Amino acid sequence: MEHVIALHQVYGELIFRGLKSHEIRRSRIFDEGDIVFLYIARGNLFTLKRTLEKLGLTEEQLLTKRGTIAGGFEVGEVIKADFETLWELTKDTSGLTFVHGEERGKQWLKEYVKNYGYAFTIEKPFLFKEPISREEMKEKYGVFVEGIIHLSSKTRQPWVKALLEDLMSRETVFI
Repeated sequence: MEHVIALHQVYGELIFRGLKSHEIRRSRIFDEGDIVFLYIARGNLFTLKRTLEKLGLTEEQLLTKRGTIAGGFEVGEVIKADFETLWELTKDTSGLTFVHGEERGKQWLKEYVKNYGYAFTIEKPFLFKEPISREEMKEKYGVFVEGIIHLSSKTRQPWVKALLEDLMSRETVFI
């Protein structure tokens, strides 16, 4: 199955730089082998700038652009676990510790998943040679996308099916 989800730019950058290999969700919406396309959402610009400084990078060196579907990945192993187990499994691979520090990252995860959640491995990340912008989506599919929450091939909406077909046919660069 194919999906489009929004992810803050800072986490997209970490995925495409090989520094984030787990994604965490409250509920099981993905299965092993699914393809996830990433709509790069704005997020907190201060957090992005601070993370870029940690990486020794400038904004000119970003691999992604806000407001685009920049690329994606294949879903690997999916794990359901309680909060403590999720934290131990993903604290160094989810980007939470890198972006927020250990204490704040753990607090964020607890607030997000409460008692339990799902983690899955990010495999075969790729960038599009030509990302699709929200302006292009409006022009091609007649929808204005400010921030995609979650679209999937389960939908009956013709524009979503057309978008997913477009994404599946785009030229990619595997990281």
